[in-house]
Amino acid sequence: YDSVIMEQRLKRNIVFADHDLATDQVFGEMHVILCRNVLIYFDRALQARVIRLFSDSLDMGGYLCLGTKESLRFSGQEETFDVINTPLRIFRKRQFPH
Repeated sequence: YDSVIMEQRLKRNIVFADHDLATDQVFGEMHVILCRNVLIYFDRALQARVIRLFSDSLDMGGYLCLGTKESLRFSGQEETFDVINTPLRIFRKRQFPH
């Protein structure tokens, strides 16, 4: 809603779109997914669904950024990601899952 200031060269390469995490399916081949302070409002089953959706939507080597109170625990996707920064909850999808 025009409340973020961003360099035009970056803005040209970003697509902002609405997506219902509870019902929609994979939403493209993403390089970065920022989902901060959303999962804390979901039960464990929905959290696991959303993390799986993010994993399926991210390119290999893509980044997932969660809120500081959120994690990949109990999602079944822990082995799919490397931890880049624990305090900031930044993860990178592995090139080749273990």
